[in-house]
Amino acid sequence: MNETEIRATDLSNMEVRSADENSGFIGEIAGYAIVWDTPSTNLPFKEVIEFGALKDVDLSETLALYNHDFGNVLGRVDSGTLKLTIDEHGLHFVLQIPNTTLGHDVYEQIKIGNLKGLSFRFTVADNGESWKNVNGEATRFISKIATMREISIVSVPAYDDTSVEVTRSFKEFTNVQNYKQKVLIALETY
Repeated sequence: MNETEIRATDLSNMEVRSADENSGFIGEIAGYAIVWDTPSTNLPFKEVIEFGALKDVDLSETLALYNHDFGNVLGRVDSGTLKLTIDEHGLHFVLQIPNTTLGHDVYEQIKIGNLKGLSFRFTVADNGESWKNVNGEATRFISKIATMREISIVSVPAYDDTSVEVTRSFKEFTNVQNYKQKVLIALETY
């Protein structure tokens, strides 16, 4: 089965960070594009991506897009603006958001909670899937992915257990702490 498939995941736990002004980026988001061994929720059937399904998959040219649109590129592995790491939990990503109109729009929509999904486009390897009846429901288990072309920020995810968050920089954290300290001092002197 070599048809390209798209799956979406929840961004509610994504980490969001601000960037410094001279970096060319407005911030950073991070989270999990895939979480191993968790069932999908927004498909007409259940699907589970098994631990190890990305073993030996070349991720070196994977893109980060908005809404699966190749005209809306947010980052890419081979330029260093998208980092993908496979670990025991799933496929972790860190994306530097570009200082573009699209970058600002997506970043703000994530920060305020309007964009809560992450999706991924993949093809299943030959013999890389099996179907089982789990509690009376047809469930597809994907044990081997052949290719993974992109991950996308989307509004409706297929997997609730994935995450995406705006990450906070140390500078932003210390600015918040300094502000809180000033408020406490002002309240004490009032």
